[in-house]
Amino acid sequence: MEVERVEAGRLELARARLGEWEPAGGVETAEGATRLEVLAMRAGEANGLRYPAEVLAASVQAGLWRGAAVFLDHPDALDATRAGGRTLGDLAGVVEEAWYEDGVRARLRLAGPKGPLVAELARQWLADREAGRAVPRIGLSADLLVLRDAGGLVRRIQQVHSLDVVFDPAAGGTFLRVLNASDGTTASQPMPEEGNPMSTNEVLSSDGAAGAQEPALSRELALLQCEHALNAALRDAGLPEALERAVRQRFAGRLFHPQELGQAIAAQRATWAELLEAGVVKGLGEPRPAARAGVSGMLDELDRVRLAWERALGLPIPERYRDIPRLSGIRELYITLTGDHEFRGRLFPERALLANATTATMTGLVADGLNKVMLQAYNRREKWWQSIVVNRDLDRFQDMKMIRVHGFSSLSTVNEGAAYTEASWDDVMETASIAKKGNYIGITLEMIMADDMDAVRTIPTLLGSAAYNTVSDMVSEVFTANAGLGPLMADGYNLFDATHHGNLRTAALSLEEFDNVALAMMNQTEPGSGRKLAVPPAFLLVPTSLRSTALTIRNSTYIPGSGDNDINPWYQGFEVIVVPPWSDANNWAAVASPTQVEGIVMGWLFGRQEPEIFVADSEVMGSMFTNDEMRIKVRWFLCVGVADYRGLHKNNVA
Repeated sequence: MEVERVEAGRLELARARLGEWEPAGGVETAEGATRLEVLAMRAGEANGLRYPAEVLAASVQAGLWRGAAVFLDHPDALDATRAGGRTLGDLAGVVEEAWYEDGVRARLRLAGPKGPLVAELARQWLADREAGRAVPRIGLSADLLVLRDAGGLVRRIQQVHSLDVVFDPAAGGTFLRVLNASDGTTASQPMPEEGNPMSTNEVLSSDGAAGAQEPALSRELALLQCEHALNAALRDAGLPEALERAVRQRFAGRLFHPQELGQAIAAQRATWAELLEAGVVKGLGEPRPAARAGVSGMLDELDRVRLAWERALGLPIPERYRDIPRLSGIRELYITLTGDHEFRGRLFPERALLANATTATMTGLVADGLNKVMLQAYNRREKWWQSIVVNRDLDRFQDMKMIRVHGFSSLSTVNEGAAYTEASWDDVMETASIAKKGNYIGITLEMIMADDMDAVRTIPTLLGSAAYNTVSDMVSEVFTANAGLGPLMADGYNLFDATHHGNLRTAALSLEEFDNVALAMMNQTEPGSGRKLAVPPAFLLVPTSLRSTALTIRNSTYIPGSGDNDINPWYQGFEVIVVPPWSDANNWAAVASPTQVEGIVMGWLFGRQEPEIFVADSEVMGSMFTNDEMRIKVRWFLCVGVADYRGLHKNNVA
């Protein structure tokens, strides 16, 4: 897997190439164009990254897959120098349609120079695989831009760049069915679909021989069918771990009939129901596992209510729990958890439908759902600052210290038998204070009685947008504070100082002036030795009014307005970042890569890079008692500072 990280160990954008899927369906031809049905991606772990089902479903709903190009092979080093990062010579088709069904499924229309080759390759591969012959390890790899955290959990798919037909993808796989080219019907006996193993027509005898309906299948292929059917059936059954292990031990590694597997699972479910007899709760669907029974693995009633609440908020939930009914609104949630039909603002345990409900159950469940809605709103917009900052985790509430050591210009020569000489060095320390950011809003008893779900959904959405604007403004103010001169540094001068820091100019944005700024940045020196850093700008920061000018400078092959068609030396040599909070229409800035010069640093208390929602109320104290109001508080501890002025340059246009 190839991952491009903005900052290792932090919440980051990672461009991941995933070999998580392969040709999963058949080939059909319509109006002269070959079409493939494929399983693009399944939920789960792939190459160290974890993809929740709701993230995949959201990417389909957002239309990210439709229109993605299909290429033969991954891009090579030469492709990286081309506009768009790919060559048209490798184009093989396009994603016509995508939908979510036990994963991301898609229909591809093959076209372009490599389309016929991919079509023939897919036909032959599917035919050989169906006949039980050896096949090459070919598949498809999704080229994605994803938002992930330090633990490898993917929070969101930002963009689907392409689907690449490759050899030996990172994760193996198999097809689901073969379709006739003319009418789309099944051409031959399919392998069981993982999402519906009991609907297939295969007949596999339990004594170890393939049934009469599968004469073409080898024993190896038949075993593979059974393995897929077993995994899918156990996943859908949702048995506790111990009971699932018993079924797996009985059927693993041998041939069986689907009916036999179904009967075994039904028997285990009956056993499980007997264990749960003491914990049955009516009105909430599936029974709650009794604590004394010692069984686990299924959703209890609190989990089901939580998922029903999240559905009411419009949040995606795992595909396997789509059968859980949606709550009508916060009124139903309140009555279910508190039993307070008269809306007195207190808990009635004897009337609550949820076993073991406490005064904290309602507030905790509401907070969990609203927190997810808030984070969805916070992560919806592109975080323009991510590429130019360094993230640090802070383990205590005190000023963030940024220490820059200098003095080691080069290593000294040591002659044979001679002693090493001690090198001299020095350091500069900058600091930044942690700020506590937050607000609270109230969900009143009147809102609950009126079942005002529009207001309930809007509140966390506004908090998420406010959190985004908070970080955006804090980073933006590094460039705009003190009339555009930036914060005061440890040396007593502002960040942007023409005389003492050499990083402030006044000319308007143009290719010539950008070149002057780049030269000034590369001429920055190491204190003590005077050695030049030679670090060019990697990012051009502009207000919305200068976006077109900046993109023209970046994307013009030749110098704009040049009569001799002189080559543009900065063609695609940097990235353009639009800074929404900037109000001045003419000022702009340049920033070096933070991996080369650590400039702007963001500190996050205890590593929490996203805001959190808290609810703290009791029926006998606080705002629920005095104001009939459940208060939702959002809180965040963070800071922004500058470690080194040499990677930052500002033009305050006169």
